[in-house]
Amino acid sequence: MRGGIPICFPQFGNSGTLEQHGFARNRIWALDEEHPPLNQNDNNSKASVDLILKPSEDDLKCWPHGFEFRLRVSLTKDGNLSLVSRIRNVNGKPFSFSFGYHTYLSVSDISEVRIEGLETLDYLDNLSQRERFTEQGDAITFESEVKNV
Repeated sequence: MRGGIPICFPQFGNSGTLEQHGFARNRIWALDEEHPPLNQNDNNSKASVDLILKPSEDDLKCWPHGFEFRLRVSLTKDGNLSLVSRIRNVNGKPFSFSFGYHTYLSVSDISEVRIEGLETLDYLDNLSQRERFTEQGDAITFESEVKNV
């Protein structure tokens, strides 16, 4: 059974030299006790946790870049979930990365699910050898599992 929101970093998919979706999703994150504020106007109507990931010695062997990845996960009292990610280069040497939330949602009836607001956006269909398509409809509906990027 799938579930959760794996964090894909420093690589999304299998388009680089690292394991698919990078290593961040398979690491133990620490509580970030020294988290900087994101928004001074944040009110206390939500519960939040701040996490941090720093590279291990093994991570630096396969991807030799110093970074801090901070993640704030918040839940409002009316059930809205938000994730805010910040990635900082800690040693000043330039590096490239890709990042994504690989969200899995458990739903009781997939035919009742709609996603709106994606019209005219391009995506890669992993079930069609990563062929590029442009979304045409005003809402996406589902009949079975999909794997689009």
